[in-house]
Amino acid sequence: MTGPRVAVGFIGTGIMGASMAGHLLAAGHPLHVFNRTRSKAEPLLARGAMWQESPAAVASVVDVVITMLGMPDDVEQVYFGETGLLNAARPDGLLIDMTTSRPRLAEQISAAAAACGLDAIDAPVSGGDVGARNASLVIMVGGTEAACTRAQPLLDLLGKTVTRLGPAGSGQRCKLANQIAVAVGMVAWCEALAAAKAEGLDPVLVQQVISGGAAGSWAMSHLAPRALAGDDAPGFLIKHLVKDIYLAREEAEAAAIDLPGLAVAERLYEALAAAGQSDAGTQALWQHYHHSGAEA
Repeated sequence: MTGPRVAVGFIGTGIMGASMAGHLLAAGHPLHVFNRTRSKAEPLLARGAMWQESPAAVASVVDVVITMLGMPDDVEQVYFGETGLLNAARPDGLLIDMTTSRPRLAEQISAAAAACGLDAIDAPVSGGDVGARNASLVIMVGGTEAACTRAQPLLDLLGKTVTRLGPAGSGQRCKLANQIAVAVGMVAWCEALAAAKAEGLDPVLVQQVISGGAAGSWAMSHLAPRALAGDDAPGFLIKHLVKDIYLAREEAEAAAIDLPGLAVAERLYEALAAAGQSDAGTQALWQHYHHSGAEA
């Protein structure tokens, strides 16, 4: 079923989803798309993708449906709503949710899909807009081995690594661990460059130097230069990172784990969101340090 010409549905053609769907189209897969805002799907339609009027309409005409949405509530509606996927998917269909969402919701989707004779996996990603454009995403998968094997050829078109972590929900749990590292790491490079600037150094030059050493990271190499250039255009939205931080804290509280670094990142990003920066890229955290010195 996951051969080179499998019909694929893609729901959620935003900053990352549009690029991801484009890779599937370029590989020759018949592609059916739905997005709440149709205009965001127009470039794909111009390349030959087919528009459907609802998630259910997508599911009724394809073998595999991939979702790349914003919030857990969106996922719940797209899968369980009246015009959702579970009410309309073809027998033996495969559902792949690549949204960062609640692990327990992934478990619920998997169980509901199995009851309908379907396979479902959670496959959240890391790599942002750059990884989506370059098909170099890191894909973290939860689900049965059989379902993951079915999905592998499609996921290979989207990412540089595809790793099964365990049963349903495991991909989401890995992604939330990733987001803890992302959120705290953003604070780290902002504070490092703010401290260097406060001491009279050029933060651009400091970034170039330390990104090649032990302090280096993807964010230091890719997002810090954007921030220093005043480019806050989103590769990953602040409001989505705030959501991910909340989900990670929710899981940590359930496991009785104290994450003080994450608490600092949450406070800073919530302040940016409250200041009207929800739709900026996460690198806009630099504004806090740039405008107020090294205070956190």
